[in-house]
Amino acid sequence: MVERELVWPAGWRLSVETLTCGRGRCRWASRTVAVDRRLTPAERDATITHEAIHASRGPCPGWARAREEATVHRLAARALIADGRLASELEWSPDPRVIAWDLQVTGDLVGARLDGLDVAERARLWAVTAHHRDSA
Repeated sequence: MVERELVWPAGWRLSVETLTCGRGRCRWASRTVAVDRRLTPAERDATITHEAIHASRGPCPGWARAREEATVHRLAARALIADGRLASELEWSPDPRVIAWDLQVTGDLVGARLDGLDVAERARLWAVTAHHRDSA
């Protein structure tokens, strides 16, 4: 089991229910994060983290929603996939599906984490994965 730390936004509560669409949502008026009860454990963790980050950041205007979603998704990936664990997994396998399985996260989070690497992280991961490129 992978231990993760989530800083829950003050004054917010979690509601697990059957949603008519989507995996989760922030209900600003009631300060509630709602997640769908039919999610897998990895989807549930990703959704709770994603929505908690939304709640912490506050509502955004409609014109900025797509950019905010992308930003929050990258932040959730960073929160759920530690740099060291990502490096360790990439040493063993370059396949994002294998990494997602091992880290008990969703595949889209692995992609978001890789897309959101900073320069130093990218350089370190490039070095630890050299053996995958050398054998190709």
